[in-house]
Amino acid sequence: MNSITTKKYLPPIHGLLALALLLVAGAQWASAQNCGCTNNLCCSRWGYCGTGDAYCGAGCQAGPCYASQGGGNLANIVTDAFFNGIVNRAGANCPGRGFYTRSAFLQAARSYPQFGTGSQDVARREVAAFFAHVTHETGCKFSF
Repeated sequence: MNSITTKKYLPPIHGLLALALLLVAGAQWASAQNCGCTNNLCCSRWGYCGTGDAYCGAGCQAGPCYASQGGGNLANIVTDAFFNGIVNRAGANCPGRGFYTRSAFLQAARSYPQFGTGSQDVARREVAAFFAHVTHETGCKFSF
């Protein structure tokens, strides 16, 4: 009489642990794969690298983000109206008039991550001091 025995197949515990580890590591890698930006690029809220408002504005995760630490947002201080108001006060014979655009200023400011940080008042004072210094160094007189 032949008896047929059935054996249930149970995978080795090591195989299950390796599979679980692979799944967890793969999920972490997949969620972070888009945030390995170089120093001059921002990591957007969706994990993509680039420059400009979509990357460095609201939701920026890493890099030279527009938002300053605790003080708000430099782009909110140096608005188009603010920047153009300063440029328009410079005399027509000022050699530096029109040298910088607001966008170029914000891009350059990202190279100095501590600029405009702290409280909103401190950030505003730093911006005012910067523009006063530039005005002095260029020799351009403002008309009021």
